[in-house]
Amino acid sequence: MKTLISILFLIIGLAANAQPPKKFYCTYGGNGYDVGYDVKQTLDGGYIITGSTSSYGMGNTDMYLLKLDSMGQKVFQTTFGGVSNEIGKSVVQLLDSSYVMAGYTNSSGVGGYDVFLVKADKTGNLIWQKTIGGPDWDFASSMNATADGGFIIAGTTYSYGHGNADGYVIKTDANGDTTWTKAFGGLKDDEFKSVIQTSDGNYALTGYTKSYSDSLGDVWAIKLNTSGDTLWRKFYGGNKSDNGNQIIEHPTGDMFIAGGSRSFGSGQLDGYVIKLSSNGTQVLFQIDNTSTSYQEFNSIAISKRSANFVNANARETYASHAEQSKMLEMNLTLNYSNAIDYGSTVTDETYMIIPTKDKGYAAIGYTYGYNSSLSNCYFVKVDSMLQGALFSIVSVGEIERDNIQISAYPIPTSNELNIKTNIKTHIDELKLYNLSGQEISIQNNVVNNENYKITLNLGDLQSGIYFLKYFDRVIKISLLHQ
Repeated sequence: MKTLISILFLIIGLAANAQPPKKFYCTYGGNGYDVGYDVKQTLDGGYIITGSTSSYGMGNTDMYLLKLDSMGQKVFQTTFGGVSNEIGKSVVQLLDSSYVMAGYTNSSGVGGYDVFLVKADKTGNLIWQKTIGGPDWDFASSMNATADGGFIIAGTTYSYGHGNADGYVIKTDANGDTTWTKAFGGLKDDEFKSVIQTSDGNYALTGYTKSYSDSLGDVWAIKLNTSGDTLWRKFYGGNKSDNGNQIIEHPTGDMFIAGGSRSFGSGQLDGYVIKLSSNGTQVLFQIDNTSTSYQEFNSIAISKRSANFVNANARETYASHAEQSKMLEMNLTLNYSNAIDYGSTVTDETYMIIPTKDKGYAAIGYTYGYNSSLSNCYFVKVDSMLQGALFSIVSVGEIERDNIQISAYPIPTSNELNIKTNIKTHIDELKLYNLSGQEISIQNNVVNNENYKITLNLGDLQSGIYFLKYFDRVIKISLLHQ
């Protein structure tokens, strides 16, 4: 029996014909605070993430843009901002593969904080950036591309409106220039957390209000026409504080809001999902009372496995004050069908969950675990049954070393594979994975380790495709038995 091993070196991504794993987790960042707030799957099957970083950039924190391939390998990262603070809260990819991010800045603009809108090309180079706002504080929490080629942005304004804080809506054209702005609210605090364009071309928003209904705060939803005029507004909740974090539209025309409630359930803070008809009438609501800890749903997504399911993404806070992420799948009558907890043993939170093309889900947030210096961006990919997120296909606490070199020889080889590097290498710095993303132990395969060389015996592996990971370098191995 003859074993032939052919090696293909990939500096950034993996070969186009390699099948991405359905489940894994990754961390990204440096020595500062790094957080991901939004993620979208890109046209090439990878992922684009925006958030904030104090590890890179010019200021205290900068808007962070991170591109991954379908395997979770970093394609590029870049930052936008000035000498002070910038946060990225939403990102979209356009049909030309460029990216638009929305968040806020206090490095530029006319107020203390202003809405920050940035467009970058497909490799992360700046195309334009805009600030929007008045003399006080203005923030963007959510942004989506609109059918006319522009953008709809929702957040909070202290510069305009009637109260201390008001819900803020901005419509721009394709160049980021403002078409109209509107402020909504009363004499107390009101805020928008999420905005979408609905199938009828109008806009639906959610957040919370203390000006109307319950002074402690209620979930509110507003439907606007394309000029920003109110079509309807509704309030949901009880006699304690309740808030909405994300709104989505189902193909049936119904809408779902994910948030948190102190009015129902345990009386602490519980994950809260509301199902609405197209005119905003509450059809159903559900509290997750399966946990005795504090819990809030940060986001919600429609399953691609079956449109009969939605998946809410929760933050749980335990008595130790550690936070962990949780996913809960439910059907359209809001009965729970599946749930998983995931994350490190320290503190983790994921802010956004999205359905993926392989019928699974991806989520983005932050972690203080996995050997993070402070906090790192935390990316999680699970399969359609919410299984996964238990192993890393990217080295956790990844070390940034641009000068790393690696080679493998001989090509082809019958049994032994020599790995040669330009720095001293330990066996635990090498990770071997199969196509499903499962890590394969290589501890017992070490033949020798001298002169920055490790020799692996791969003869006991079955034929197939494998990936050898060394920091941010990946080797694709095709193992054939003849």
